[in-house]
Amino acid sequence: MVIAISRKVGSLGDEIAQQAAEQLGIKVVDVSEIHQLAMECDKELADICRTFETELPAGFFERIFFRDPAGSSLFASLIYQQAAMGDVIIRGRGSQIVLAGQPKVLKVRVVAPFRIRVDRVAQRKGISQDEAANYVRHFDRQRRSLIESIFQVDLNDWSLYDMVLNTADLPQKMVAEVICVAAKELGPTSEAQKAIFADLALAKRVEALIKKKVPTFPARDVEVENQGQGRLVLTGAVLDKDAVKKAEELAKSQEGVTSVDNQLRSTDLTF
Repeated sequence: MVIAISRKVGSLGDEIAQQAAEQLGIKVVDVSEIHQLAMECDKELADICRTFETELPAGFFERIFFRDPAGSSLFASLIYQQAAMGDVIIRGRGSQIVLAGQPKVLKVRVVAPFRIRVDRVAQRKGISQDEAANYVRHFDRQRRSLIESIFQVDLNDWSLYDMVLNTADLPQKMVAEVICVAAKELGPTSEAQKAIFADLALAKRVEALIKKKVPTFPARDVEVENQGQGRLVLTGAVLDKDAVKKAEELAKSQEGVTSVDNQLRSTDLTF
């Protein structure tokens, strides 16, 4: 089974994810694992991955992803790669967005009212109510900015989730049990679905590489589709015919790619 848990700071989402994982006998994806996977894909983009756990000034995420369009493709690849393992809980990182529409994936949002979250943060960190309130506001803005910059979606769109659980009055144990019941109802992730996740991970990894190494255009963004067994299709627009050729060479150089159908178009004009 694959569970994507999105949570607000102070909602007890991390604790609930861990408790649900223990009850189900599955693992929670650790931050260090995401960072290691990013490093294996691209050492420069690995630094961007670390922003998931770092408090940075407002607007930082928008500037990063405007400058480096490969970031969103890399993040999607890492999430698909984790999902391909099966029996995993992925906390945050836009996993509910990347995995939308995929079968046997439970997408959960854990929330709580602002004042309750402030009280919890103040108690946990040993800080004043005012300090905790500022922390929660800053954290909320930061995470919303990050996800919207990468995936261009609103985290408050409840259609992204199968369940939204409010921990204001519900005990942590009960919320974890609700998640477990729902996950068991969906059942295990099949080997066929794991293979689909692996195919999607490869496609997005190649897509990130092309976007990083080849000039592309947001209006006709490069997309990579994996038709199974490493058979890739490249679509979109790049700068010129040399870029078309380079994109194909980059795709063919990646482990797991067996063939490339290059349907990229160049924007240069010939007379």
